[in-house]
Amino acid sequence: MNKYGQMALSHWQATALSRVAELNDPAAFFEAMGLEMQAQVTNLASMLAGSDRQGETFLQKVARLTAARRQAEEVVMSQLAWITDPSLPLDQAREEWEQTRPSDENLILWAERMQDCPDSMPSSVELEELAKKWALSVEFLLELVATEPPREYMRANQAALAEAATIRFFRELR
Repeated sequence: MNKYGQMALSHWQATALSRVAELNDPAAFFEAMGLEMQAQVTNLASMLAGSDRQGETFLQKVARLTAARRQAEEVVMSQLAWITDPSLPLDQAREEWEQTRPSDENLILWAERMQDCPDSMPSSVELEELAKKWALSVEFLLELVATEPPREYMRANQAALAEAATIRFFRELR
């Protein structure tokens, strides 16, 4: 189990011990959560750090990369690991959430509207907010709008959508 899984396990044991006890295989659950968190941190840190800057010294680069990683860890940990003890078991809470969550079809409809009326494309700030709301990258949303038809892009990226749904679920679970 990596450090993220260990941190999540420690937190859950302190705040949601009954939830840990309900898990069939806590070690596997937190190992998988840790790996998912590690991937999320790596991706987000890369986005936050951006590319190398002209004239940047080695120490400046190290500071930029370290700050991006810490910020990414904070975001991912707050979204996936820091929960309070909810009233439903995790699998039941997920099932209920799946039944009530906004449909991915809403993203397809949004992308189709953007294709029909390109002048109504949201600003970069609005795109970032939408990306954060759906737990997707801005690049994902831009590719979705650029693909004809958007439904094909969604179909081809089911893994990213599933991962985003898990992030949103854990975000709401807290």
